[in-house]
Amino acid sequence: MSGGRNDEELERRLRGALGAVDPGTGFAPGVLARIAAEPRRPERPARAGAVVGWLAFGLAASVIIAILLAHQWQVQRLEQGREARRQLIEALRMTDQKLNLASRVVNGEEHGAPQEHSGV
Repeated sequence: MSGGRNDEELERRLRGALGAVDPGTGFAPGVLARIAAEPRRPERPARAGAVVGWLAFGLAASVIIAILLAHQWQVQRLEQGREARRQLIEALRMTDQKLNLASRVVNGEEHGAPQEHSGV
């Protein structure tokens, strides 16, 4: 297999080329001198802090709006439930009246005795 031999040769050459090299005794002082000679970069502008502040404000406002919307939805559902209850009670009251009337008619309590062909 010549492919395996080529891979091994490539790996050997890469290890030789990329092996550790002693930079010498003057390396660290030279790096430190270049760092000291470079002008200091300005720190982050205050604007970055303002952006973070606005993001925090926006997040807090979003949470408050979500809570208010959830509360409004609950109040609306409660009102709908109360309206449905009122309608149910009204329907039951009307049904009670109609059943009482039908009972009186069947038992002959209203308008005298029921007629033979009255349809009731």
